[in-house]
Amino acid sequence: MDTFFEQIVKKKKSLSSWALIVGVVLLAVVLIALVWIFSILAVIATVGIVYGAWWLATTQNVEFEYCVTNGDIDVDKIVARRKRVRLVSVSGRKIRALAPYDPQKPLGKFQRTVLVAPSLNEEGLWYFTYHSKKNGDTLVVFMPDDRVLGALYDGLPKLTQMDTARAAREAGLPVPAKREMDD
Repeated sequence: MDTFFEQIVKKKKSLSSWALIVGVVLLAVVLIALVWIFSILAVIATVGIVYGAWWLATTQNVEFEYCVTNGDIDVDKIVARRKRVRLVSVSGRKIRALAPYDPQKPLGKFQRTVLVAPSLNEEGLWYFTYHSKKNGDTLVVFMPDDRVLGALYDGLPKLTQMDTARAAREAGLPVPAKREMDD
């Protein structure tokens, strides 16, 4: 029987994101004022500027979707609920490590680091590592719920499962276990 679990996590807006939103709104107001003063096509330009400002401001609404199917994980970035980009797609048997994430603990060098969590200051962060031909050694920091974590854990090689269980116990967390789908 195939298993499928998914979870969506919303990224928190940083100070720079809020600054961009405020800057876009202020720029839109200035441009609207200039257009009304210097243009006969003010209504058309105003609508275009308002739409452009709305479009730029909403690009700061970012969510991440984790989908685990039969132990394989896909991670997508969803921007403003209108654009989806696949960031990670890896087979569970290719994952080298899965453990709770501690920002104070160095993990080594990676050619690619993918942050697909609300922020690095959240509790409940986990990471996994794998090697791909295209990107080399990759570190992925994410914030799975118990169902996603359990489904991913079940797809890991047995040695990686043992290492994950040990790391979870050392962090004082329960060992991930497969969860049945909720009806």
